[in-house]
Amino acid sequence: MNEDLDKKRQLIFGENVLRLREEKNLSQDDIAAKCRVTKSSLSVIENGGRNFSFTTLIALAKALDVHPKVLLDLDFELDKE
Repeated sequence: MNEDLDKKRQLIFGENVLRLREEKNLSQDDIAAKCRVTKSSLSVIENGGRNFSFTTLIALAKALDVHPKVLLDLDFELDKE
């Protein structure tokens, strides 16, 4: 898979996490504690700088009270080159 495409998807995912967290008026500390990740790890995810595990995806969805597919709302049309 194209590394640039992976990076774009990570950025979109991070933006989704950040947007939902802010919409729910939750701090990074709140979400990090619920997900059992560090605040700095959450920050890196929100900035699209790191891949993450499936377990973290599920934990983030639960902490944000959304279905995982909401976080994965990615434009797969990006595949077309």
